[in-house]
Amino acid sequence: MTSPQADSDDADVYLHIGLPKSGTSYLQSTLWESQRQLADKGVLVPGDRRVSQHRAAWDLMGRRPRGADQPRVVGAWPALVDEVLAWRGTSALISEEFLAFARPGQVRKAVRAFAPRRVHVVVTVRDLARVLVGDWQQQMGKGHAWSWEEYAAAIRDPEDGPASAGVAFWLRQDVVRVIDTWEAEVPHERVHVVTVPPAGSPPELLLERFAAATGLDPAWLTRGDYRSNVSVGVAEAEVLRRLNASLGDRLNERQYTRVVATGVRPALQDRPHPLRMTLPEDHFGWVSKRSIAMVDELRRRDPHVLGDLDDLLPRPSVGGVRPDAVQPDELAEAAMAALSTVVEQYADFWWKARGKNPKAASGHRNLPSSARATVGRVRLGAVRLMDRNRLARRVAIKYLSRSSRS
Repeated sequence: MTSPQADSDDADVYLHIGLPKSGTSYLQSTLWESQRQLADKGVLVPGDRRVSQHRAAWDLMGRRPRGADQPRVVGAWPALVDEVLAWRGTSALISEEFLAFARPGQVRKAVRAFAPRRVHVVVTVRDLARVLVGDWQQQMGKGHAWSWEEYAAAIRDPEDGPASAGVAFWLRQDVVRVIDTWEAEVPHERVHVVTVPPAGSPPELLLERFAAATGLDPAWLTRGDYRSNVSVGVAEAEVLRRLNASLGDRLNERQYTRVVATGVRPALQDRPHPLRMTLPEDHFGWVSKRSIAMVDELRRRDPHVLGDLDDLLPRPSVGGVRPDAVQPDELAEAAMAALSTVVEQYADFWWKARGKNPKAASGHRNLPSSARATVGRVRLGAVRLMDRNRLARRVAIKYLSRSSRS
């Protein structure tokens, strides 16, 4: 890639660190769709593919998939840093929401690795009501089996319920804590908060705010897939929850990702007209109280905000259903969709793995057998055609009636 030349010491490095469930998949999809034209404008999106930045963050923070080694993670962080430092354009942009979990020592290592480049931190934030429901759905796609009420109780009070629900949620969603951790190494004026617009807003509005925070011209960007991380519906989430409960802890992380996260979940996600989940009314009070306190604290700290902090105040939900309001028939339909997908994927994998059948040896003695096989295939095709074609069915019925008289 070529880029406009710049003094590397004057170049900026933008670290988009999430938060999770704040439009990050859409923004990352857009960045990777736009990687080449951004490079032409002097902006580096480092890595040869999207997973490169993910592996680099894992390497920085010592993360490894449970139950399996992943050698491509080892050394991914220094490789990413070297690519950024070698860039002679105007800026580099890294987007990985796993960095929201970074501890002070990891933040220090990350920021200082890019010296003498100027490091900026971009934090995208969404209102807690939508995050809460969306995060529960996402956790079902990661192998957890908490009921909605167990999960919500743990978020409301991390001492009430599984720590992997409540404590982990606030580690990734406490925006004040995240900003404090990064501001220990990054100047206040280089921390940018992007608010996710209210539900119903065009996705381009979030992209425009993100572009303003990172010094991009929206005209340089090819819009990514806004549905790249769309949540599943109520019945689909319940299917995942029950599947996870049934599986227990029998699959390691990579097995689960391969079969469920990238197999079953997309099939459920793509089902037409899913019942959309919304925050139940009986949880709206405490979520609003937490949100108001968060917004008040952000106003006091006065970060650079792209958007409006009022976007982070939850609004009453309209048109959705409770996360635990699934009906038996809806659950059965979603379960059948998941089962059909698994069967189809397994059959396809088995067919490819078995390889092609050895070719029959050529010779005169095989010709009768080949002829019989051809006739058999034609007859089978005719039978299948009868199910789709009325004329073929009538012809077959007449043939059968004549055969029976004979």
